[in-house]
Amino acid sequence: MIRKMVVSVAIMVTLAAVANAQKDMSKSGIIGKDHFVTSNGLKVYLWEKYHKDLAKTFAKTNKIVLLVHGATWTGRPDFDLQIRDYSLMDFLARNGYDVWAIDIHGYGRSEKTDKDWSDTASAAGDIGAAVDYITKLRGVEKMSILGWSWGTQTTGLYTMRHPEKVQKLILFAMAWKPPPGTQLPPPPKEQYRVTTEAGARSDFIPGQYEADVVDLYVKEALPEVPKAPNGVRVDFATKLPILDPAAIRVPTLIIRPEKDFLSSEAQTLEFFQKLGTNYKSYVFLPDGRHAILLEKNYRKFQDVVLGFLNQH
Repeated sequence: MIRKMVVSVAIMVTLAAVANAQKDMSKSGIIGKDHFVTSNGLKVYLWEKYHKDLAKTFAKTNKIVLLVHGATWTGRPDFDLQIRDYSLMDFLARNGYDVWAIDIHGYGRSEKTDKDWSDTASAAGDIGAAVDYITKLRGVEKMSILGWSWGTQTTGLYTMRHPEKVQKLILFAMAWKPPPGTQLPPPPKEQYRVTTEAGARSDFIPGQYEADVVDLYVKEALPEVPKAPNGVRVDFATKLPILDPAAIRVPTLIIRPEKDFLSSEAQTLEFFQKLGTNYKSYVFLPDGRHAILLEKNYRKFQDVVLGFLNQH
């Protein structure tokens, strides 16, 4: 049955509490695998994690999720940072999921090209290639997808075009329209921009993170992407809004950190209200910014994601 749900963080955390409390799989049982798929003639990297005892269960449970990075960094530092229990991939794998992270072409371990600038439309094609590969591998027709930052644009666009392939969609720290009062810079003229340590640290709020976590993130993220494609910047300067919320007709969760800068709360609520599905949830996470999944409130974020994925 289709249900309309506007859910507070307190309710969502409650929904996931039992799953969190019952974790009895050791981290040592989690397997990581490299994969490559072909998208428009390019090799696109996928990183997979799951618990070794559950490899044969996913066709039945359909607990499969793809995590999609934002405009600058890549899947593994974003979603699988190996420090304490910060890894979202390990968390979901311990709770029964087959978890995948992608590097869009032009990023990280995926191939680069001069045929495009890794814009939103071509990135959505990479997501399509990944979904086709994963669903065929696991013997299912659809799977869930989470997008962070620019990843909300790429996953949202893919979902608009292929709702039959998406079980659930999670949009975290999303963009939609330019924030009110924002004057956008002109589109860049170069295909790539050089990344910096300051840029890697810029998403974190002082006082809201543990220093060793951010230090490790910078150490892992910078070598993966010494130069980041500028397709996203061209799109944000010239093409927003890319998404039509009414054209998203699958179960959808929007997660907005309190101090996120990519869109205003009013904008994300308007987007939520206009979604083309009645099975939708909106969660406002306090005391966090764009990278709350790697800040001190990361467990709240993890529980919200798991709670939504586990709903029937």
